[in-house]
Formats: sequence, C-alpha cells, structure tokens
Amino acid sequence: MATNAFFKNFNSFPQQELLNSLTKEIIQLSGIDVLYLPRNESSSKDTILNEDPLVSYTSAKQIEMYINTATGFEGGGDVASKFGLDIQDELILVVNKERFTEEIFIANPREGDLIYLPLGKGLFQIKFVEHENPFYSLGKNTVHELTCELFRYSNERFDVQGIESGAIFDKIERDNATTIELTFPSSAGTLFTQGETVFQGEDLTNATVTAKVATQVSNTLNVYRVSGTFVANENIKGNVSNTVINLDSISDQAISTSEFDDNEEFELEADGINGEEGILDFSETDPWSEGDI
Repeated sequence: MATNAFFKNFNSFPQQELLNSLTKEIIQLSGIDVLYLPRNESSSKDTILNEDPLVSYTSAKQIEMYINTATGFEGGGDVASKFGLDIQDELILVVNKERFTEEIFIANPREGDLIYLPLGKGLFQIKFVEHENPFYSLGKNTVHELTCELFRYSNERFDVQGIESGAIFDKIERDNATTIELTFPSSAGTLFTQGETVFQGEDLTNATVTAKVATQVSNTLNVYRVSGTFVANENIKGNVSNTVINLDSISDQAISTSEFDDNEEFELEADGINGEEGILDFSETDPWSEGDI
C-alpha cells in the first residue's frame, strides 16, 4: 500500500522553506561569527604522498555558525606523549547551507579549509563534512555539520587581505613558519620592520632573493618565506624601512620559531666539535663494509 497522498511529509516546498528560514534564524540568534578560510592548492601536488607542499589561504570571510559542543571541546583532549603535549581538541560547528553559499561563494564546505574561532582565538581545520544530519527533515537537508580539529601549522601561506583579519593570520604565519638567521655587523644599529620584505639585488622587482622579517634581536635577523638564496658579504635591503646593510653570515640551522629545535646541535656533533671525531665520517672510501668489498 502506498503512503497517503493527502499528507506531504517529505515533498512540501512551503514546509521545507519554513524549516530553512527557522534554521537560519536560530543560528543567527544562538551562533557565533567565525572567519572561513578556503584552501587554495597549487598545481605542484605531490602525486606520491598525495599532498600539496604550497598550500595557501588568501581570503577570510565572515559567516555565522552554531557551536554544537556547548560543554567544551571534544576529541582526545590534552595528551602527554613522548613527543610532548599533544592537544587533540575537536569542535563541531553547524552552518546553514544557503547562507554558506551566499557568503563563501562555494557550494559546500571542504575538508582542509580553515575556520578561525574568535572565542579562544583558535584556528581549526575541517576534517569531515556531514551533509545528512539531521536526516532529511521534511525531505530536505538545510545544514552542514562540520567536524574540525585544532590546526597544526606546516608552513602554509596566509595572504589574507584586510587590516584586521590580515594581521591575525600574518601573525600566525610569522610565529610558526620555519625561519633562517641572518647576521650583520653589531655596530650598525640597524632596525628592520616586522613583516616587511628584505631582499638582495637592485630593487624588489629584480631581486635575486626575498624573505619576510619574523623577528630581530640586536644584529640578528630571523626571516621566513625565503625565495632564492642569500649571499654573504652583499647588501640586504628592506622595502619598508629602506634599510641597507651588509650581510655577514647566514644560518639555516637556528630556527627562532621552534623552542625545542636541535638542528644546530646535531650539525655540530655530526661534524665534530673542538677537533673531536664527528658522528659521521665520510673520509673513508668504503665506510660500510670495513674493507671486505
């Protein structure tokens, strides 16, 4: 026997529109404004590891979402592992489908996109998008449910425009990106501007190498987003401060944004310290077979 034709439980357009309108209103009343960052991928995707080494985020668009974990973060919580403290916070957010398309200009949220939560000033990455929860109320789904995990920075680039939102993500990249150390004469009294571009060459357009300033301590400059190779005993210039100074040395072992990096220690131990024999000795032509081959 077929269903009763006089009751439209799953194909009543007016009821579906009413549900959609109510969903929008509830999220706008009880939700929170977040920033949504669509992920841009380059054409140089690694087909073996199936990852993109040049991921960037160029826009941050505001939209309202409902926090579906009102009692706190889900996930594994804060776990003390042999690699240090591992924060496994997860967050479930609900967004209206129609509002999402209107504000973000893409059809659906995507795994890998980022969401900035202003409550705790945290950045979360979408790891799963549920399209069918709740399950076809009145025959139509009106929301996306986003399962997000705390974002782990891995040298992604942020080129977000806007004074306020741009500064937020510039700071995130500046505080976490891998840096190299540039040293110039201690008596120079040189001061570069944080975030400005430094370069070698006639001008910025014809520069042989460029980088952005992360921090400066005395005569040591830490830079990130390095494109090209710096050369010692040549001038470096700042495009904002207009500072020009001769570069003494370059080190890619000391990383200012990593509190626990041991690159320099391993390098010195491998090469040998104070005339002692190093860990790695390539002076022998056959170091592996002990002369048997």
